[in-house]
Amino acid sequence: MWLTRRLLRGALGACGLFLLSPQPLFAQGTPEALRPLLRSFEAYDRDLERLDRVLPPADSGRSAGPLPSLPAPTAAALPQEPADVAITRRLKVDLQQTIDLAVQNDPLLLQQIAGVEEQQGWLRSVRGRFTPVVGLDLGVVYGQEAGGNKAWKGNGDVSGYGPNSPFYVPTGGTNSYQTNIGAGFAGLYLVYELLSFERSAALAEVTADLEVSRQRYADRLRQLQLDVSEAYYRLQLADQLRRIRQVVVDNDQVILDQVQALKTAALVPRVDLLRAQARLQQSRFRLEQAEALRLGSQRRLSNLVNVPFTVTLEAREAVRLQPPWPLDLPETIVRGFADNPQLQALEAARIALLRQADRRAAELLPRIGLFATAGYRAAQSISPVIDLDGCCKGPAFIPGLNSYSGDWSAGLSLEWRLFDGGITAGAVAASRAAAERTLQSEAAERNAIRQRLENAYYDQRAALSQIIAANASFQASREAYRDSRARYEFGLADYTDLADTIQSLTTAMEQRAEATTLANLSYAQLLRELLPVSRQPGEPVVLPIDLPAN
Repeated sequence: MWLTRRLLRGALGACGLFLLSPQPLFAQGTPEALRPLLRSFEAYDRDLERLDRVLPPADSGRSAGPLPSLPAPTAAALPQEPADVAITRRLKVDLQQTIDLAVQNDPLLLQQIAGVEEQQGWLRSVRGRFTPVVGLDLGVVYGQEAGGNKAWKGNGDVSGYGPNSPFYVPTGGTNSYQTNIGAGFAGLYLVYELLSFERSAALAEVTADLEVSRQRYADRLRQLQLDVSEAYYRLQLADQLRRIRQVVVDNDQVILDQVQALKTAALVPRVDLLRAQARLQQSRFRLEQAEALRLGSQRRLSNLVNVPFTVTLEAREAVRLQPPWPLDLPETIVRGFADNPQLQALEAARIALLRQADRRAAELLPRIGLFATAGYRAAQSISPVIDLDGCCKGPAFIPGLNSYSGDWSAGLSLEWRLFDGGITAGAVAASRAAAERTLQSEAAERNAIRQRLENAYYDQRAALSQIIAANASFQASREAYRDSRARYEFGLADYTDLADTIQSLTTAMEQRAEATTLANLSYAQLLRELLPVSRQPGEPVVLPIDLPAN
């Protein structure tokens, strides 16, 4: 029975080979059950063409130009309704456009810009200590004072005053008074530090702090280029994997149809049909995985660029290999150390700590200051009243009085802390120890930079070799798939052989895309350490996607 079936499939194979020649598709007397199988031969070359087109040729990679403005949501914005986060716009962007958007919207970059502005404010504040402080005091005041006394013993017995005397005060008698005063004053004052060692040290400290902020801003620009490039390359890979797996699903469907036709003609066992069905389901599952990866990569890129909640970014470019790294490893390392904002930020931080130690030490040194004041005061008493019980025939109203005064003063002040119990000495020691710690951090960061450069350099070389190997594997797997599929359809191979070649072809296609992505990622990592960037917020920022020429 088995031999009969093999002979029948061999005859069908000969028929199939004949049909692949430029002759009519259906020969006279072809059984109806074989007609679906024979139709599959007509789509055979189209299937291979689809596989060949999955990995498109490299494009120019040139930017499509500036994008319309996509302002970032406000820092405190929180969506309130599902409609606020529903995707209503999908925007295709290239890598350069994406980086430009990130420069405009990146929250961490905006934090560094605010940090630079903060230190600039502190610098202006310290510089202000080198100029005199001039002030003006103005005021208007109204006050009322009332009081009284009670005589515990009258003066009639001791003074001889009688009740009719204007100066007679009985025992228990009282006197009261009330005064209303309105006053105004004006004054000028001047304070100036003539000599302060602490002031000069504070200026040096805040200047170093400003340099730290500027270098951190530059480093964030470099890191932003890397973060966006990595997210974009991974999105390109996700897109490519989805395209590959979609073609695989389509191809597996065609093969399933062919196996179904062979099964109907009783030329293959039922297990081949079950295997083809299982493979199609597995391919559909892998397609769903690729789709999930693609959608997740889109959102990661969109969130990184900080576009509006309702916008999702898509990759406009297919996977495209960046040019080979133009520098050898020693030159790469040397240029990576030169003008590196990470190292310069640590060095500026170390200098700031040393200047902080100087400032704290200067607090024990004398300070000489100049001061001067001048003022004028005028007051008026309004309708003062004096009431003596038993005297003067009732309340007496004293005429209002005006008073005025003026004064000025000027002098020198000396402040000298002679002893503070070691408070200043301890603070100075702490700052110098922190500076030493930062110096060791510089050494560690220098070594880390070299390690990152070497790893990325070797990774790119390996990725380029992997691309060559993947291309060769793809070509070999393609031909193996061609042969295996033809042999299976002509009864010269088992379905297991066909499934293995399909798997090898799929793996080779995915490995070629992954190797290209790995080479691009290593290129971006190398560029992150060498990319020239601005240190001053407000200057135009252009982050190229490849290493600029010197």
